[in-house]
Amino acid sequence: MKQIYVKSLLITGFVLLQLLNALPGRSQITPCPYDFLPGTTVYDTVINTPPGINTLEIKVPQADPFAGMVTCLRVCVTITGVVDSVSVENNSFSSQVANIYYIRTDQITGPGLSAPLTNSINHHYGPYGLGASDGNLGSGPDFVAISRDTLLNSVQLCQTITNLDSLFQFYGNDSISYFYDITAFTNVTCTGGNYNSTVATSALVRFNFQYCTCPGYILPLHLRNFEANKVAENKALLTWEGINEATASYRYVTEMSRNGRDFVPVGTVQKESSVNDQYQFTYTTKQNESGDFFFRVKQVYANSYTRISEVRKVTLKSSVVPRFIISPNPSTGVVGIKFDNDEGGKHKLEIFNAQGQTVVRKDIVLSGSSYQQIASLQSGMYWVKLTDLSSQLSAVSQLYIK
Repeated sequence: MKQIYVKSLLITGFVLLQLLNALPGRSQITPCPYDFLPGTTVYDTVINTPPGINTLEIKVPQADPFAGMVTCLRVCVTITGVVDSVSVENNSFSSQVANIYYIRTDQITGPGLSAPLTNSINHHYGPYGLGASDGNLGSGPDFVAISRDTLLNSVQLCQTITNLDSLFQFYGNDSISYFYDITAFTNVTCTGGNYNSTVATSALVRFNFQYCTCPGYILPLHLRNFEANKVAENKALLTWEGINEATASYRYVTEMSRNGRDFVPVGTVQKESSVNDQYQFTYTTKQNESGDFFFRVKQVYANSYTRISEVRKVTLKSSVVPRFIISPNPSTGVVGIKFDNDEGGKHKLEIFNAQGQTVVRKDIVLSGSSYQQIASLQSGMYWVKLTDLSSQLSAVSQLYIK
């Protein structure tokens, strides 16, 4: 008979030990512009876990976007795992042979990791010959115990994150979360199947997070007076001024976030050639997308060095599907459309025949509710598709030409 006993590791004692700068030995992961050596900021956290189990959330401070560019984040976990005690006691009136299998998995997950950092161990204790039960719990020939056995001795799991799309989420004035999970249990087999078993495990775990950073003064942020303003219920206009450097090659990337922390790119604006230029970008919401929107602008140099603006917030409503009425329908050939769209804007008009071929394709600009003649068609069945170029939302209606 096989029985499985599961114990957990209670993680407590989250202690931030030190904050150091410019450590040697990590400086060549990603070079800085002009051959400047990147500095390194280290966040060191040591956790001494008593016997027990659980999941730990580790909060790592984000990097100040105005202090410089993050070129890498190195994540290292060093584990010293201890089996505090494992015991088996025979409860039957005949001798038994016991085998104990200790199974443990340590895993860390979080932003930027291409795969979880994982270490697993399966250790066999035994076989142990246990005498018949003598009625004394925790002692005698019917009892076996293992105590303070260090199975993991400073096992290290590391990964270096250098992907720029991942590194952008580490900028800010808040923190990012990583999760450390420990699962430990025993699988005990006894020939007679009548036994008691206990297990307790603990660990000393060190978490080391290192930001590689290039100093902010190397390449300036050619961006000032960044604003985000609501210009329609579903649109925000981002504006900024660029103090352009003629010899530098860079572009602006506009980013949006729904929580103020996790940003995604929504557009790219190229640098203008004149000395001082006005830049703008219009963001249009999608369908079923409303609430607070956070915006920022990244200035990305040709060598991937990046500077980031401050963050602006705008409250917007969802975009709606374009509304239009074909008139007349059925028609004798001339097709007109009444647009029922108070916001106006640029739209793409497409008309398809019964074979799915495109017979009309053109861009039109609406200025609110209006009526336009759009085509003259031969007899047959058609489908008219109107797409809002800002929100990419579309509507389709059937058209019959006599």
